[in-house]
Amino acid sequence: MANKGVNFLLGFLTGVLTGAAVGLLLAPEPGEDTRNLVREKIDEYADEGKKVFEQVKTKLHKED
Repeated sequence: MANKGVNFLLGFLTGVLTGAAVGLLLAPEPGEDTRNLVREKIDEYADEGKKVFEQVKTKLHKED
């Protein structure tokens, strides 16, 4: 059962990174604006990733 949580987390992070890469490739904004946007999005994704990780960790501990 623990393997499902890890697989979900890896899938989520892969999706986030893929989405960010595609967004960068298609961004019509100047370089400085894009870099600022990337910094903001990385912070948002890192926060979301931490939340998901904590949820998965909590759920896995409840199943033990």
